[in-house]
Amino acid sequence: MKSIAAVRGRRDVLSQLGLGLALSACDTGSGRKAAPVAGSFRSVTELAAWRPDWSVMPAVETVPWTASPSQPLAPLAQALAQLAQGRAQQPVLVLQFGDSHTAANFFSSRLRALFQARYGAVGPGRMSPGGAAPSYTRPPQVQVEQQGQWQAASALRASTPGPFGVAGWRLRGQGAGSRLVLRSTEPDGFDRFTLDVLVQPEGGSFRLALDGETGPQLRAAGALRRRAPIPMELPHRYREVVVELVGDGPVDLLGWGVERRGAGVLVEGHGINGATIDMLGNMDQEILGGDLAARPPALILLAYGTNEAVDPALTEDAYASVLTERVRALKRMAPRSGIMLLGAPDSARRARGGAGSTACRGWQPLPGLAAVKAAQRRVARAESLGYWDWAEVTGGDTCALDALTRSAPRLVQDDHVHLTADGYRASAERLFQHLMRPATLANTQT
Repeated sequence: MKSIAAVRGRRDVLSQLGLGLALSACDTGSGRKAAPVAGSFRSVTELAAWRPDWSVMPAVETVPWTASPSQPLAPLAQALAQLAQGRAQQPVLVLQFGDSHTAANFFSSRLRALFQARYGAVGPGRMSPGGAAPSYTRPPQVQVEQQGQWQAASALRASTPGPFGVAGWRLRGQGAGSRLVLRSTEPDGFDRFTLDVLVQPEGGSFRLALDGETGPQLRAAGALRRRAPIPMELPHRYREVVVELVGDGPVDLLGWGVERRGAGVLVEGHGINGATIDMLGNMDQEILGGDLAARPPALILLAYGTNEAVDPALTEDAYASVLTERVRALKRMAPRSGIMLLGAPDSARRARGGAGSTACRGWQPLPGLAAVKAAQRRVARAESLGYWDWAEVTGGDTCALDALTRSAPRLVQDDHVHLTADGYRASAERLFQHLMRPATLANTQT
């Protein structure tokens, strides 16, 4: 049984922690600038003494590499070479943005499993907060529970009030006792936890608990509305983290994540159903840029095009212009990272009578698909991007696509737009094979 002195001592430390964070989130009018974050929390004592600049995301050590304009996959090749040679102590990050093909998570989960089987398993990384996104978007390494009053919004539409971070979601909680639970299903658990909180004038308070050990009350309130990243490097492995609201005001979360320290590969998939490449512009550019600077991905995958292809008025030039703008914005934010376009998978809809309506059992390509694919190939060449054509799996034409709805295993769903779980896993395997080709990995100089 713990002594009274020990209990009082712990209570004092936790009280200091709560006070420290509450004051640091407020504009005291003193004019003093908060000290920048040098690293992550390793103990309650360090956290208690923290006076953060809420606008700064602490940098995470990464495997060193150099970008090459003529070798878009050089950063990934160099980073993987260091992992293979045992010279890396930190994870390599592969970051995927996309639409429903990414949101389904079968693709990114399989890609993660393949990378981690070869180079080291370090957990799932960052994801949408709580149950903001549908459950099928979460990686298989975690279970999530959401209890109480929570309301989600996404960056899908520019008219939706932000801000939105790298995950593209915001989750607002209200009411005392409302809880979010993130539980690792991996035997090794996690020793890194990150939580992105939105500090705002009306912000309320919350508590964190790790494996049932509850911390102090943290107040997400301040005169200025800003993102507050809370990184935690934990002293040992945990299996569960809980966020519980006090009930004195709303608490907005932009993301959270768990991982393990050490060498390996993180593959994060951030997708939203119905998204187009424009959605990247709906994210808060300062937050997105801060994330990419704090932890530069070795590779950024862009998996868009299906929703754009629904537009019959779309032209190759128009889409190339939009795509170029978004790619160049990412290059400015992440100049050390490689970027790869995933060419839109084949997709179709029922023909509306007339000539050719009986071909391919009455299915025809989405009206803007040809323009999208041509623009993607053109921009990849012009901007020196990596490119992988999803047609390697979906067949390259509507009749081949239609046949895959009846194949064994069935790779395409009946809507002729989305793949099955087997189809997404097969796609990830083909992309992994492409990335692991000797020609891709030839550039290993650091």
